[in-house]
Amino acid sequence: MPYVTANSEKAIQAGRANEGFAPGATKGLPTRAELLSLYSAITGWDPSPDMTWGAAFGIYRGAIIMQGIAARYALRQASSTKAQEYGSQMKPFAEIAWDLVQECKNEQDAKAKL
Repeated sequence: MPYVTANSEKAIQAGRANEGFAPGATKGLPTRAELLSLYSAITGWDPSPDMTWGAAFGIYRGAIIMQGIAARYALRQASSTKAQEYGSQMKPFAEIAWDLVQECKNEQDAKAKL
């Protein structure tokens, strides 16, 4: 997920972008494409067609966890000093996930027209 949020405008605005995962940002860190290529070479399976859906699922899962933190913060049951910050990021991350779902749908629609 850090690779997905590194360049996401919504994650950047929420202060949760993983800028260190943007291509070239961290010396020696392989790009997402390089990792997928390495994974494919080792396993003999290319997960690329499923990566958008996987990213949407993972980020949406994170948004749900953030909602739980927000609820605990609202009830004054959260133990973390960063609970309010995490809770406030629920909506942007849910929007990122929804954007990825739409991207996945568009990819599927394009395949169906071929």
